Amino acid sequence: MNANLRDQFDRAVGDDPGADVGAMAAAAVVAGGRIRRRRRLTAVAGAATVVVMGLGVVAGVNFQTREPAEPAVTVPMGFSLAQDCNYRSEEKRATDVAIFGKTGITGRDRAAIRDALGADGRVKEMVYESNQEAYERFVGLWKDSPEFVKSVTPESLPESFRVRLKDAREFRSFRAEYAKMAGVQDIIGNVCPPSAPVGGIK
Repeated sequence: MNANLRDQFDRAVGDDPGADVGAMAAAAVVAGGRIRRRRRLTAVAGAATVVVMGLGVVAGVNFQTREPAEPAVTVPMGFSLAQDCNYRSEEKRATDVAIFGKTGITGRDRAAIRDALGADGRVKEMVYESNQEAYERFVGLWKDSPEFVKSVTPESLPESFRVRLKDAREFRSFRAEYAKMAGVQDIIGNVCPPSAPVGGIK
């Protein structure tokens, strides 16, 4: 111990008749040991954290280099994929297409989509369903759950255009073209047999 510090220590405890200088020094040594052990543990824990974070970064990089997981199909509430149909993410070919309109789609945008589909040589068959028609179908499907039905309004169900294409190979260009149109919210492609509902959505 530094002589100056020793003098200050002696003066600090010198006026205390009950103080045992040796005991206090021993306690100080024990406390110092505890502090050193805590510092070592903190350093080890810090190093472990760095290692774990490093492994996490490496795992993240490795994960990013793998093939991305196929995203789940997001179908608007009140609709479901037909069981006979097969959806695959980034489908290059699709026999059937469902085009969902945005909430509050204008009459002009709706008419533009309808006219474009009607004049599109790639379209074999088309079916339109308004949000009111979608709601009526929804009520029929969920008639045994009246509380659930009460929580839904016609405006919460999107209107849709269901299309069957003449040639599945035209799907990518078809989707790219219609995705740019005002009023279109989402486009889902399916590979369906002729017996499936048009658009692959029910």
